[in-house]
Amino acid sequence: MAPRIETLTVRNLRSVGDSKVTLRFPESGALVLLGENNAGKSNVTRALDIIFGDIWPGNKKLDEHDFHGRDSDGLEVEVSAQVSGVPCGYCRDGEVRSFKWTFDPQDLAPDGNPTKYRFACSNRFCDRSFVKGEMRSALSAAVLDANRRLDYQLSYASKVTMLSKLMHRFHERLLESPMRKQRLAEIFADLRDEFNEVPEFAAFQKLLADTAEDFGQNLPYRLDVDFSAYDPSNFFRSLRIHPKLSGEVRSFDELGTGQSQVLALAFAYAFAKAYGKSEGTILVIDEPESNLHPLAQQWLASRLNGLSAPGLQVVVTTHSPHFVDLTRPENLVMVSKGDDGATRVVQRSRVELHAALVERGADAVRSTPDTIGQFYAAAATSEIVSGLFARRCVLVEGLTEALALPELLRSRGLDVLREGIAVVPVEGIGNIAKWYRLFTALGIPCFCIFDSDSDKGGRDANDLLAKRHDISAALGREGDPAAPAVESGDPLYVGDGYAVLNPNFEGAMRALFPAKWSELDELAVASVGVSKPLRARYTAKRLLPEDYAVTPGLKVDALARATRGGERGEATPDDPRSEPTSPWPPAADPWPPVADPWPPVADPWPPVADPRPSTDPWASDEPPF
Repeated sequence: MAPRIETLTVRNLRSVGDSKVTLRFPESGALVLLGENNAGKSNVTRALDIIFGDIWPGNKKLDEHDFHGRDSDGLEVEVSAQVSGVPCGYCRDGEVRSFKWTFDPQDLAPDGNPTKYRFACSNRFCDRSFVKGEMRSALSAAVLDANRRLDYQLSYASKVTMLSKLMHRFHERLLESPMRKQRLAEIFADLRDEFNEVPEFAAFQKLLADTAEDFGQNLPYRLDVDFSAYDPSNFFRSLRIHPKLSGEVRSFDELGTGQSQVLALAFAYAFAKAYGKSEGTILVIDEPESNLHPLAQQWLASRLNGLSAPGLQVVVTTHSPHFVDLTRPENLVMVSKGDDGATRVVQRSRVELHAALVERGADAVRSTPDTIGQFYAAAATSEIVSGLFARRCVLVEGLTEALALPELLRSRGLDVLREGIAVVPVEGIGNIAKWYRLFTALGIPCFCIFDSDSDKGGRDANDLLAKRHDISAALGREGDPAAPAVESGDPLYVGDGYAVLNPNFEGAMRALFPAKWSELDELAVASVGVSKPLRARYTAKRLLPEDYAVTPGLKVDALARATRGGERGEATPDDPRSEPTSPWPPAADPWPPVADPWPPVADPWPPVADPRPSTDPWASDEPPF
């Protein structure tokens, strides 16, 4: 079995707090970390670099800013990994079960070192914990970011760079045959004889030796010409990898970050195909979309998601929807910060995700854990997938609402872009519940805005009613969520977790802005054409502050508060904007606010209890790592 990392757990490192975060590595495809800026994605990859990077973990030193809260007093930083396929260096039958690295300034070793680096063996009779070099080097992380580009990994800057590992294997194979070794020695002797046939060289070599002996007097050292570069047995040590363009050798400095990452992926894949069964490589690519145009991003993403090579595991941090593969939802790690400012992650297996979707109203008969990935991938658009990077999502039916609503909200002081709120068009009311289920199951708060469609009748009305009931089920409620808006005649009803446009966006706007909306809409045709979404945005942008006087302002303000994640309802009675009273008084909410039915879930992969007996020096009442 090829060496691989199974899980990574981090505690008290930078933005990661004491409650830990745990990532599970997928069987295939890239592990993709996505979320807002400054959520902590790079801090997770920093943990991988600590325990599997090019510097021996026992020599790692931390700075003050590496401790959570920048306070090292009494704080222990921990990085641990469960692994497989790594033979134990001390016993015949065991495998390394886990590595654990801790840094605690309050618990120093006798030599004053705050670092501890240990391993646990699967053989319960193996009582060793000191990590041997060959055990740790069976898995190594190649990190590519703005500071460590491809030219670093394809150099001899460290014994564990990709190139040095490769050349070490080549050198072993070159010399493993005694006959080949003898032939190389004879070639080398003939080569030196050829050099000595050059009179000037032979004279200089003798002069160099005699002069050094004369100057050195009784010193044992002398000078000689180094022939190691010409020794055939060292040829593999001298090999270099370089980029080529149109048949010409180029420098790595000429490559952009994006090009470097593409070539690094190619090298890592080739290495894994050749040696992955005995040596594992964890290729960490920070923002592979950097410096690549959109089509190149799509191509690289397709290559990443299709990779299959023994021993090669790829970790990607990204802000590009192209690298999100919904066919493998278990590969997605949603990274965000909680109210306490600490990094948290949500990663669900297919079974867990399916259970969460069913809990939110998905059909338990028609859906299965194995089909949900393909189901969502088939319906996804780049706009929808982009919502996975937002702090909060507003799900709307179509492009008209997606373009116009942000302009209305901006007029009332809510800039959705500045606050990390994505307004996502899901292409129809029938898709709102579907995407609400997925986004909330992955830890992204959502708010839904849809039409009441009270102007529809017959079969269409029944079909739309069923879709609104589906939204109710996703929200954890029952009944028609549009009923309060229809009963009161309210053009913009704001409920708990949703809002209704009655009967639709255009009708609601004409009711809120009776004369002005129609006037601006007619002017929009001359500027943007007959496109309904473009006309709606044009009109929304040109509404003046006085157009929001009283009722329209109350309604849009209520929507802004709910969109931001605040409480529903109109402005408070002491707010001067609340007079006079709206002609559409709030209908009684059929769904009063309830406690969140989906509180944050516990770690879906808690550490497995240590199966070894209490004689194991690592055994304790606490789960390992």
